[in-house]
Amino acid sequence: MRYISCSNIQNGLRFEYNCIKLCCFMGSNTPEPLYLKKDYYGEKLNWNELIDTINVIRENQKNGITDPHCKGCFGLQEQDWDDNKKFKWIQIAHWSECNCNCTYCYRLQSDFVKPKKRYKIMPIIKELDKLDMIDYNGELAYSGGEPASLREFDEITNFFIKKGEKLIMVHTNGIKPVKSVLKGLKTDTMSVTVSVDCGDREKFKQIKQVDAYNKVIDTLKKYVKAQGSNRKMVRSKYIIIPNVNDTKEDINKWLDETERIGIQQVILDFEADWLERNKRNIPEHIDEIYQYIVDSSYKRGLDLQFYGVATQYREIKGLNVDGYGLHQE
Repeated sequence: MRYISCSNIQNGLRFEYNCIKLCCFMGSNTPEPLYLKKDYYGEKLNWNELIDTINVIRENQKNGITDPHCKGCFGLQEQDWDDNKKFKWIQIAHWSECNCNCTYCYRLQSDFVKPKKRYKIMPIIKELDKLDMIDYNGELAYSGGEPASLREFDEITNFFIKKGEKLIMVHTNGIKPVKSVLKGLKTDTMSVTVSVDCGDREKFKQIKQVDAYNKVIDTLKKYVKAQGSNRKMVRSKYIIIPNVNDTKEDINKWLDETERIGIQQVILDFEADWLERNKRNIPEHIDEIYQYIVDSSYKRGLDLQFYGVATQYREIKGLNVDGYGLHQE
């Protein structure tokens, strides 16, 4: 049936340290995301109740009624949506521990409240699997804190690999290589994205507030070497931070290092809070830097992809956003 919806409304599930949502995107006209359950810290879930809630949202979309929390989001597209009600796009971000202090991290924001406790995801995944509610022909994505600090990482990852998950996406700072990532990269079912954001040690210390640039580069080299036949499974991400890393010199240093390492795919994004504050008055200089990254990546033969906030920027500028910022099909 053809109607307006998005893949997250249809099949998404995201666990955060204090809630459960359908997605992580803030591309709508409202500042609050669409929660399935607030103040969640691992308590026993009534899945029938949660699934009923999601089904109402899905049915409303079929009838042309978009939830207020989703209106205006770049993810909404008109297409033929199937009746698959299993969770296909699962995002795990329920912990906040990290060995880095990125200046743009949500943990440093004034409204961040330290989690009451870190709950376990594996029992929830097993329950969903028993209920036959997971579509493994999709994507498992880790974000949240640093995967190297998540005790369940190996168990969760190995479970999904055994089940034949099509793609496992790991977002990491790359300071410490993870053995299971090195193993997973060989299977062509795991991708790794490291937000490097610069191309030299001093700029890295300024942005990340730790002196670990050389460690990150060494980790990326290991990950690139560990890749299987798909050589685009290790990605270097660049978050544009105005007045910090927004010069052509910064971009060139990052791209030069990216090529030296052997990375073939790069990711572009923007500092989320900055774009939210300035989306109605984006400086011309930022437009020029965005275009410079696009053009430079193309000239170097690098595959450039856009993440969620960059997709919002593209939407603001009237650029094509079809297929960007959601999932790796």
